[in-house]
Amino acid sequence: MRTVLMIGSIGSFFNLYQLQALFPQLADRFGTTVTEAGWLNMASLLGMMITAPITGAATRHSNASTVLVFGFLALAAFNASIAWTTNQYLLFVVRFAQGVVIPFLLTSTMNLVSTQPGRFVPLYVTGTIVGSTFSRLYPGWSVDAIGWELGFLSSACLMALSAIAIHLLLNVSGAESAGGLERHQSPMAYAKRAFSDSTLLVAYLAGFALLFTQSAVFTVLGLWLSQEPYFWDSERIGTLYLACLPALFFVLGARFFRRYATEAVITASLILLIWVSLWIIGETGISIIIGVALFASGTYMLQTVTTQLLNNSRLVPAGVATGIYLSFYYLGGAIGASLAAYVFAIWGWGGVIICIAMTQAFIFCLVLFVRYRPTRLPWKTGS
Repeated sequence: MRTVLMIGSIGSFFNLYQLQALFPQLADRFGTTVTEAGWLNMASLLGMMITAPITGAATRHSNASTVLVFGFLALAAFNASIAWTTNQYLLFVVRFAQGVVIPFLLTSTMNLVSTQPGRFVPLYVTGTIVGSTFSRLYPGWSVDAIGWELGFLSSACLMALSAIAIHLLLNVSGAESAGGLERHQSPMAYAKRAFSDSTLLVAYLAGFALLFTQSAVFTVLGLWLSQEPYFWDSERIGTLYLACLPALFFVLGARFFRRYATEAVITASLILLIWVSLWIIGETGISIIIGVALFASGTYMLQTVTTQLLNNSRLVPAGVATGIYLSFYYLGGAIGASLAAYVFAIWGWGGVIICIAMTQAFIFCLVLFVRYRPTRLPWKTGS
């Protein structure tokens, strides 16, 4: 089961950020501008935002093995399509289609996580870190080394191997089903509960701000480092994201940190760490590497906090809560990628920092309103 969880989260996120390190190739192959690169990076996130709300209901009674296998086969086909794409608008469509498929994989994986959240949440988040890192690293390396076509065909082969591995593993061990909640209520009833629970609302808003910030920073880094005074190639840009891997230490030690600090203290510390890392990212290569390492540690640790909030709720099934969360999460990512590229093209890195600060301040005000408003849940009236 642990291996299936790792494959599910790593393989899903592997498809998410494939173009972030490829701006030099995008410019050569398609004539892509900085602003257009932001839209291409946003395409998969947009597809995820649209599909995520329905994945909970769609996968609630589905076999995890079936959903994961067919999902990875679809992603293999889309990677093969990208290999032969010569039109930028068709590339946008294919990336959007990838985004439509990925939430089904993530929700099925989260349904497995919800069976034992204390044990499986760190594994799931670890998979997202590794998958996100290699989503940027592998295309940058492979496209530079063996070309655009063979690079994405090799990615298609990796997705096909993931499908085969999951099919074999779940057939041997059997898939655990999430349980504990009543199943007779309608999806609309669950959705009403999901939007009435202040804890879940905080998780949704935090997820929006989290991926807005992460997507904005990593999109702009890929654009910034490909231009003067750096002129990094895609392989070197992709290699930079290996600096995200030290975040694994903090994620795997999340349970240890929770023994000595409350969620509020941990969250405030991580937000401070994120802003220190953004300040560190500067003019020299070494400061960028340190900044990326600290930034990744802060954002991925925050992801463990939001994931734990989702799994702590007992008002709705994990798949329903996750579907709504992912919609907010990837809406933030889609807006962050496209808006940051536009702002960077006009005002540079300083403009991106101001954009992130304004967005986080707005979300923080919404979180305070949701957290401390008087709440009376209709189904608890009279209890």
